[in-house]
Amino acid sequence: MASIFDKFPGRQGLLEKPVVVENTNGNVIIVREFDRSALSVGLFDFDGTISDERVGWPNLMVASNMAFLIALSSPQLPHKTAEKMVIEDIEKTIGIPTYMQMKRLRTMIENSGYTGQELDPKMFKDAYNDALVSMVASRRAKLGTGEMTRDDLLIPGAAELLPQLQKKLPKGIYLASGTDETAVMESVEELGFSKYFPRERIVGAGTLAPEKDAKEAVINNMLHNKGIRGEELLTFGDGFPEVLYTHLAGGVAVGVVSRDKSHYEHQGHFTIEQKEQRLINAGAHIIVRNPFENVQLLLETIFTGHDVRN
Repeated sequence: MASIFDKFPGRQGLLEKPVVVENTNGNVIIVREFDRSALSVGLFDFDGTISDERVGWPNLMVASNMAFLIALSSPQLPHKTAEKMVIEDIEKTIGIPTYMQMKRLRTMIENSGYTGQELDPKMFKDAYNDALVSMVASRRAKLGTGEMTRDDLLIPGAAELLPQLQKKLPKGIYLASGTDETAVMESVEELGFSKYFPRERIVGAGTLAPEKDAKEAVINNMLHNKGIRGEELLTFGDGFPEVLYTHLAGGVAVGVVSRDKSHYEHQGHFTIEQKEQRLINAGAHIIVRNPFENVQLLLETIFTGHDVRN
């Protein structure tokens, strides 16, 4: 059966040598040629691209999935074995809808000796979401005590980037997220981004069929229902789906290499290097490290374009 990962362009179209944009301290890198002439509409991922509220999410998913795997396996798996199985599977599937990841967890549990009644992946997804909601609530509570500022909950530079980009894109900007839509809308309001993303321009998980990808749904809606051509689309995201579907549509994709801040980086898991390579493999045209430290030069790079024939 074909996998979404089979659609990755990989090395196809990569420049022989990446172009590091001058005066960006190596933070803005062109990896594929692109044409900016038709750009008119923007699409943003949320967590890891604009918001830092859910940074550290791998720690929660690993802990939640491990708890289920250990509790339901028979005989019960050792902690280290379960941890290794869960980490490897999450890394392998970063970016696909959470529900689909939890279907894989169900299979893993069944293959580990479980013989009880049929398990519902939604149960696993809800447990993980509850942990996310609790983490976000804890961080927001620190705003009230002064332990954190609103800037601590944002990807650096996002507040500077959005208003400037909105002026440059006549058809506006959209938001798509794999996080449940109600939580995303609440975060958009909390972080002061409602003026950029009105309700009708936000799509998150929870309102779609559980196996559907919100990023794919938004891009398909743009192309098929809003009269937007693929080459008009400019996308920013730290996950492969928004980058891949933009690439396949003929748009321009900016891969945002933000840190996931997991407890497992020192073991070689969920690393910044892996994320960057995944975004490149998915079809990114520009890679942005330490986002968004160089907003003006990034915008200049995007709206200049890069054609190796010139």
